[in-house]
Amino acid sequence: MAKTHLGDGRTADIDSVVSVGVEAARPVIGLLALSEDRVVAGEIGTFLASRDIEMLATRVGMPPALTLDGFGHMGEAFRRGAASLSTRCSLVAVACASAAVAIGPARLTEIVEGSLPGATAVEPISASVESLTERSVERIALVTPYASETHQALAGLLEKGRITVAADLRLRVPTGYVPSDVAPASIYEAIDGAEFGNVEALVISCTALSTAQLLEDLEAHLRIPVVTTNRALAESVTRRLEHL
Repeated sequence: MAKTHLGDGRTADIDSVVSVGVEAARPVIGLLALSEDRVVAGEIGTFLASRDIEMLATRVGMPPALTLDGFGHMGEAFRRGAASLSTRCSLVAVACASAAVAIGPARLTEIVEGSLPGATAVEPISASVESLTERSVERIALVTPYASETHQALAGLLEKGRITVAADLRLRVPTGYVPSDVAPASIYEAIDGAEFGNVEALVISCTALSTAQLLEDLEAHLRIPVVTTNRALAESVTRRLEHL
């Protein structure tokens, strides 16, 4: 065995091999998140904290404009992002509701699953419909930080899932800022000041809005369930993990 001199007459063996133990395999979840989304990984991680899983994340670049057309051209970016994930990922959470709206839930799912064979993609629109259906909800108030065109397109997709958007509220993010910059307190204030009428749940869409810390207070105040995109994605992942 080779030796290396450490000085003062001391030597040490090199090129030694020592056996080490490994942990038992756990389910591995992939996360595709936008480059400017500073919220989603932490929130989904919190929602899934009680599960014995690993989560591997990769980032997808932002579109030039946060419009329906801008997000509609992101298919190739999501394809590359999915292809970069480990093949150990059994599920992939696609963390961009706007892209799911613009590209289409089925097409986005097809792109991700085609780029990472063997994995199941979970996208925000289907996840939200699943979570609302599980709660026996049919009439909702929809809150988003989206442009009007994207907001209305999302409402249309939810209604195809038999969810009636009976009231809505758009949050105006200041020019030069992104949803991750929005203060949670201002989200609460905007919702607190709105009149939603007779609805069975509140839906807050956008993985980049920081809302997890608001859920308990909002539900107590409104006395209806509050389903956020991140909560819905985590619940969808949990349901699918039970069948792995």
